[in-house]
Amino acid sequence: MKSSFIERGRIMTQKQIEKRALIITTLVNLIIAAAGTGMWLITGLQMLFLDGFFSLILVISSVTAVLISKLSGKTTKRYPQGLYFLEPLYAIFKSVLIIAVMIHALISSAQVAFDYFLNGNGQIMNTAPVPAYSVAMTVLCIGLSVFNRKQYKKTNSTSTMLHAEYQANLIDGLQSASIGVAILILWSIPLDSILGFLHYTGDFFILIVLFVTSIKNPVVLLAESFHELTGGITQDKDICEAVKLSTGLPASAFTVQKTGMKIKVSIPKSVIMQTDLAAKEDMLQTLQQHYEYAEIKYIA
Repeated sequence: MKSSFIERGRIMTQKQIEKRALIITTLVNLIIAAAGTGMWLITGLQMLFLDGFFSLILVISSVTAVLISKLSGKTTKRYPQGLYFLEPLYAIFKSVLIIAVMIHALISSAQVAFDYFLNGNGQIMNTAPVPAYSVAMTVLCIGLSVFNRKQYKKTNSTSTMLHAEYQANLIDGLQSASIGVAILILWSIPLDSILGFLHYTGDFFILIVLFVTSIKNPVVLLAESFHELTGGITQDKDICEAVKLSTGLPASAFTVQKTGMKIKVSIPKSVIMQTDLAAKEDMLQTLQQHYEYAEIKYIA
């Protein structure tokens, strides 16, 4: 019996939960990206370029994630174990792209700030529509992050793509909230005060704060996804505990590798040699109640 989740009387597999969440995410991200890009075009602020382009990345990656979700469970002659490696590969590319956009936005705003400080060139930032935009985007992004995290938990924390999505939505929401708060603080600073230069260069300083506070998430996701892609032993406590309960073996008696939704448990034959075939089948069925795409291999 494969793992499933009952919602409104309908039994959904982990893949179905993932696909539905990714489709909803794509639609919401499209609204967020359109709003962010439009606001950047109106104001010309690099911090809104980061916000809008970040959301545009989420739209493109969400569409890609839907396609990968449909493909990853399929087997081919070349890939008889399935295409699950596409899931961590997707998360790697998404993390790298997010980091690259953040660096680009920071460099672009730095050029404007340095031009002001060195040459006195610059213009007062157009911030009038920003707070209202920030409130709306923060609510949408944080709400989407909470939704995707719940869906991720419904897959027993196996969906690498939903993990990447809720992390990215959280970063997007925190960025929008930070921008709104920063602009409100900026409005309280008189133009002719000692801090008046922030009305010309505040974009740069806000982006520094956003970069420092947000860069950790994509870097951690990149490291975790690379670990999955290269077949590293998982350190996920929930997965290891589920395997322990399903097999009745101590944690020292098995190893677990996770690649996307694929869970591969390796058990030495010497540990399990006294167990009959029926007991082995029971182990696998019990494990698949937790993880839809789990398998157990007995190694020498």
